[in-house]
Amino acid sequence: MNYRFIKICATLLLFTVMARRCVCLSPDHRKKTLEQRKQLAMPRVTCSLRGIRAVFGPMVKNNVYARDVTGATVPVPQYEKTCGVQVARVKNQSLSFFSRYDSCFVRVEGSKVVIPLQVQLAGEDRWIRVNISCPLIKARSERTQPRPTPFPGNCDIERALRVDCGHQRVSSDVCYKLGCCYDARDSACYYTLNACSLDGHFVFSVNAADAHTPIDPSSLIVKDQPHCHPVVTTPDTAVFKIGVSDCGAKRKANGDVVIYEVEVVELHTGNDGKNSQFSLQVQCEYDSSDLKRAAELRSLYAVTNPPPVIALGSIGVQMRIATDASFTSFIPEEQLPLTLPLREAVNVEISIVQPSPDPTLSLRVRDCFAYPGSRHSVWTLLYDGCPNPQDNMRSSVPVDKQGKTTSHSQIRRFDVKTFAFLDPSTGHPSPEEMYFYCWVEICTNDVDCVQRCTFISSEGERPRREAASQPHQLQLVSLGPMQLVQNNTEAEKDPCMKREKMFQVIVYILSGVGAGLLVVLLFIVCSSIRRMQRAHDEQDASQ
Repeated sequence: MNYRFIKICATLLLFTVMARRCVCLSPDHRKKTLEQRKQLAMPRVTCSLRGIRAVFGPMVKNNVYARDVTGATVPVPQYEKTCGVQVARVKNQSLSFFSRYDSCFVRVEGSKVVIPLQVQLAGEDRWIRVNISCPLIKARSERTQPRPTPFPGNCDIERALRVDCGHQRVSSDVCYKLGCCYDARDSACYYTLNACSLDGHFVFSVNAADAHTPIDPSSLIVKDQPHCHPVVTTPDTAVFKIGVSDCGAKRKANGDVVIYEVEVVELHTGNDGKNSQFSLQVQCEYDSSDLKRAAELRSLYAVTNPPPVIALGSIGVQMRIATDASFTSFIPEEQLPLTLPLREAVNVEISIVQPSPDPTLSLRVRDCFAYPGSRHSVWTLLYDGCPNPQDNMRSSVPVDKQGKTTSHSQIRRFDVKTFAFLDPSTGHPSPEEMYFYCWVEICTNDVDCVQRCTFISSEGERPRREAASQPHQLQLVSLGPMQLVQNNTEAEKDPCMKREKMFQVIVYILSGVGAGLLVVLLFIVCSSIRRMQRAHDEQDASQ
């Protein structure tokens, strides 16, 4: 019987030791397994002149996500038609992702084009980050060369796209000295297209058919220079003529070579619903002697139509956190980051910075988002100025009896029930800091600034955004960082933490039971030894 009892005690003790060993080794084992799973999500990347292609294994699900220019993580299949991307299964069940170099999700980092993706493996809920990249392909730039006559091929330009070179009725000799084309039938002197002119101008065309996403040629401008627009526009083409020292052209020198660069983008009003991010960079290279010659050539003709002088003003918009719902006092920026408990209301105010340049201006909040410091995800707080209908702790926006916010106001207020993002690698609430940002619209027409907050129907349809009658100025305002603290009651509700605590308690109980059994076992062994020793002594005494 003693042998059986000793065997049971030894088995329980061995089980306790192995349980504790499993607890110690499980993090490493999980880490090793996670690395193996990540390898299954690594794609085969191919770079071409058309774009970048990544082929994932058959274990990767179709719901590929990508990060756009705002940092928001969005599902790729929903943006295939508008953003120049495509996701499809190939014959061997591998998942193919293709993106053009001008898609919504492309980033230029140094000498590489990078697209940050997130994928899931079959049978798992965990998201795996995958960055695919290709070397940056730089466009060739033309070096200007003085020539007595233009190249015939460069002068075959439609009359509608011609840009006058020199003053009216310039002679052919002077036209050729300017490096331009001359049409004897019309006595017209015009620039060659897609070249750097000898008199120091970018002269280039942008064809809508050459863009991967639909663009409006009349909406193209030089980046951050809204007054630098095309000199010629047709339904299909825009032609720019920009002086190398105008429109904020960037200048850098490399020995005797001077390089000028401008970037053309499409101007979005915020009401056109477009997601495309068209961008075209154009470079011109000149030798020092070419620049001197350009100054001499410009003196051959007078400037008959000087550009208008345009002064751009600015309207400041600020976002602040109020200390309470009365909005009478606000937390200064130097006290950021704030430490806030979860599930409590944060009172947010967005306003035009006073003094306002125009009392007739009105402020409208379009969309507001929250994102963590790592930008691994994003959550909508307000959509078109109204609470997110998919949020079970939706924000509150003050409205009148008709369900509208104040039609004309330079101040907008709402509250946010604080929450925490989940860490994609652990599934637990992320301790990192959080930021808020909002798109706001500045307008003068009261009707356009009305925000009607109607909630979604039972079918889940999002509220429709009312179309504005005319474009207005859009601004992006941000607030943060904020540090959110999880309450003890919240932690206790976490099922993962409950399971971990329960397992720890079981291990501790088993350890205590094992230690107690070990003491009992030692006591029994000692008693048995003493009994045997006493019996042996009595036997010797009787003999």
